[in-house]
Formats: sequence, C-alpha cells, structure tokens
Amino acid sequence: MKKYWLLIIALLLGSVLRLYQLGILPNALTWDEAALGYNAYSIIKTGRDEFGKFLPLVFKSFGDYKPGLYVYLAIPPIFIFGLTEFATRLPSALAGIMSIYGVFLLVSEIYSSVIVSEARQSHSSSILPASLCALALALMPWHIHFSRGAWETNVFATLLLFSLYFLLVFIKSGKFLTYSLILALLTFLTYQAAKLFTPLVLVLPILIYWSDFQRHFKQYFSVKKNKAFIAFALAFFLGLTMSTMTGESANRLKRLSIFGYRPGISQELRATDNNNPVSLGLFHNQAQFTLRLVASRYLKHLSPTVLFYEGTDVVERGHIPGMGMLLPFDVIWFALGVIFLLKSQNIRGALLIAVLLLLSPLPGSLTLSEYSTVRAFFLTIPLAIFIGLGVYYALTKAKALFVFTSITTVIFFVYFLDLLFVHANFAYAKEYIYGFKEAIQFVNHYPENDAVITDVFGQPYIFYLFYSRFDPATYQKINEFQSGGFDVGKVSQVGRVRFYQSGLSEVQNQSGTIFVGTIGNFPETFDFTLPTIDKHEDILFPNGDISLRVIKTKDK
Repeated sequence: MKKYWLLIIALLLGSVLRLYQLGILPNALTWDEAALGYNAYSIIKTGRDEFGKFLPLVFKSFGDYKPGLYVYLAIPPIFIFGLTEFATRLPSALAGIMSIYGVFLLVSEIYSSVIVSEARQSHSSSILPASLCALALALMPWHIHFSRGAWETNVFATLLLFSLYFLLVFIKSGKFLTYSLILALLTFLTYQAAKLFTPLVLVLPILIYWSDFQRHFKQYFSVKKNKAFIAFALAFFLGLTMSTMTGESANRLKRLSIFGYRPGISQELRATDNNNPVSLGLFHNQAQFTLRLVASRYLKHLSPTVLFYEGTDVVERGHIPGMGMLLPFDVIWFALGVIFLLKSQNIRGALLIAVLLLLSPLPGSLTLSEYSTVRAFFLTIPLAIFIGLGVYYALTKAKALFVFTSITTVIFFVYFLDLLFVHANFAYAKEYIYGFKEAIQFVNHYPENDAVITDVFGQPYIFYLFYSRFDPATYQKINEFQSGGFDVGKVSQVGRVRFYQSGLSEVQNQSGTIFVGTIGNFPETFDFTLPTIDKHEDILFPNGDISLRVIKTKDK
C-alpha cells in the first residue's frame, strides 16, 4: 500500500477540488445543466423526458438533440438528494475523480510494457510516473473546471479513457476487449463528438500494435458470442450515427459544423484577381478556405498562450477566469515530458502518447467556434501524461530544476485556488446568468399570482421548471415548445408564468402579477413608487451590479 501513497494523495486532492462547494460554485446553472437535471427528474417521476418521450437515448433540448447518458447518470443523485445543483453536477464530478485513476491505469499499462521495457524494469517501477500523471490531472485547472459543472464532455472523456486502457490491456494480454467496446458504445450515448473521435482514438493503438492486436483478436473473434457482440456494436454505432445525422437530430451538426460554412468570394478579392476564374478557382476555392479555417482552429488549441497563460477569450465559462487552461509553469513540465518521450527507445510507446495529443484538438477544430475548451476537453488526458512524465524526468534527471519548478508550481497553484474559490464567484456570475434561482424563488413564494419573466437570456423556462420542481407529468401535457430553426426554439408559457419582455405598460395595467426583468426592462429612471406596485426587489451580482429586477403589482 505504501507504494501507492502518491496516487492516494492525487485522488484525495482531486476529490476535494471537485466536490467542495460543488452546489454553489459555479454560483448559477447554465441552461444545459438545468435541462439535464430536469429531464433526469422527469424520468424519475414519469419515465419520460420533458417532451413526453419514453426513456429516450437521445434527448431533445432547446431544439437540439443530445445523447442522453448524462441524464440517466444524474437519476441516482437526484433521486437521493433531490433536484439540486449539487445532484445535477455530481456525475461529472465523480467522472472527473475516476479519470484521475484512469490516467494512472493507462500510464501504468503503457509505461510498464512500452517505455521502460528497454530498461528491463518491473511493473512496480511504473507506479511513480503513473502517479505523477494522475496528480497532474488532479491539479489541472482545465480538468477541475469541467468537473465542477454538468458537462457531458467530462463523462465522455472518462469513458473513452477507460475504453482506451482496456484496449491496451487486450493488446497485451488478450483480455477485456468486451469492456473496451462497451465503454466505447457508451461514449456515443454521451457526446456528439464521440462518433468521430472515439473511433480515431481506438484505432490508434490498433495500428501501432497491429501484430499483437491481430493475434489476440483472431482468438477473441473465434468465439461465437464475441462475434455477435461485435456485430451488435457495429450496428449500434451505425444506427445511432445515421439517426443523428438526418432530420431534426442533425440540426446542431448543420449549424455548427465548419463544413457547412460556405461564404462566397468577396468583391474585394474578385477585384484583386481581376475576376479571373482560373486563379479564383485554384487559390480561393471552398476546400482551401475550409482547410485554412480548420488549421487555424487546430493550432489555436495547442497555443502556449491559450494553454499556459490566458485561456480562451471566447467564453469565460470555458475556463478558470484569469488563468490559462493549465498552470503557467506546466510549460516546463510539458517540455521535459517531450524530452522524456524523445529519449525513450521504444518508438511505439512514444508515438501512442504523442499522436493521442495531436488527435485531441480535432473535435474542437471542425466547428465554427474559433476555440472550444468543451469539444477539445479530451486534450487534458495526454497533457496530464506529458506533464506527469516531465515531472518524473526532472525528479530523476534534473533535481535542481525539479525543486525550482515545483516551488513555482505550488505558488501558482495557491493563486489558482484563490481564483477558483474567491474570484470565480464574481467572474462566473454573468456568464452563468446569475439571479434566476433567486427570482424564481420570489415567484414561487406567491403561487396564486401570474408571472412574467424576461426571455432576453434565451431559455428562462428551463430555470422555472428546475427551481420550481414543476410536475413533469403536468408539463408534458402543456409543453408548447416552438421551434425557431436550427438548434433554437422557445417556450412562451408554463402554467401561470409567461416568458417575454415586459415594461411600464404591463406594470401599470396587470394587477397581481410578478415581473422579472433586467435594467433594460426597468431602468434606473423607472418609477418604483407607482401606486400599482406592491413589492420591488433587486437581485444583485456578487459585485453589487444589478442582475435582475423583480416587481410585484398589487392584487385587485
């Protein structure tokens, strides 16, 4: 047990960082988190989702269609703890903790059989480097952030990590291929990108260790039940892929895929080329344009500025505010990890880890978004391996550098903890649409009054369903979701609550009604002393700015 002390520390630290204040930090839910939680609640109560579909594998959400495994994973904690932020986020937090152990297993498998085999060392010699890789993931800001929210991509990464591990075990010993395939199938039920990325990741070790895989696979495939399972797995994958690439289910793919973006050639460019069809066709065609877009997005995911310094400037809730995706001095550990693998005599092992790193940004590079910390989340796994191996290399080969970089890493980690547990409350508030919980609590305090809630933030109805624990059976009967095109839509009313932009005229003319709006609806010049107003309450962001304004008019 003593030899696992560092792994135990990694698991304990990782658990605390992912579970402490899980229900209140981030200090508000996103629409997607609320939808995942409410649909799990709906399944518990009725066996159907919010649209009345019986135990679906793919859930409709705001006009989009999403694989539904996270919803089912959220059922046990919501059944035990109720429909709360903590229960909704718990599956992701637990997946994040499990992935720490998964990295340990993966590196132990690779390290013992691939990297140190040339040194004729025993399997036990892999425990220290594998534990350091697990510790690197446990302390990684990027991974901690996505483990503290209900993010399907975190569960997807964990499932794929264990699928990869069991596949390597099969290549080495001929065991556990069925486990690998089951986990691979579950990734398809977790995240859209799995249909592309899971096959790429699992084909990688098969190609690298083809002779070993082929030998064991022939023996595995000779068993009838294994043949049947592989046939089922292929049919399941093809069926699910086709069902999500056609009809309404393909809305998100059509809207967000970079291959669907086909702008025309600008007039300025035509004038520059004198409208020459030959040069325009050769040098400014759609294929060249798409390739440039993919390349720019791919390279940005590996940018040192993004990874080690400032993170993403696209969506603040995609990273820890004020910090890159990793700790700043992780760049040194990463560089040392590169050196470690370059010096390894076993090319196949180094190739597996390196190509895994190079493959990981692909899901985030094939969308219109310039940079996606969500879609490229699996990148955290190979990055943790590089960083952990870099720490091991410094510890064994450059102790002075190890001491210096360790001290600076600890200092920046303390800084990160301050950002996470203090400053993030302020930075996240606007990104996470802080205030709806408090506003809906006000609305629920007056169950006999009608209410009007602003829809300026997109999908307020799901917050009302979540925070009022609205009866799913009743909602399924009155659900009037209105499609608005690709990946969008709205709900105009749920029972006594309507969702639209209100203002002075409604406050003057609608008695016994609660209005929830922004300062755009009710600015500072608004007269809160109107005789029709009974109560007025401002819901403030943590920094004191106004998030939402709540007005209750007098009853008749």
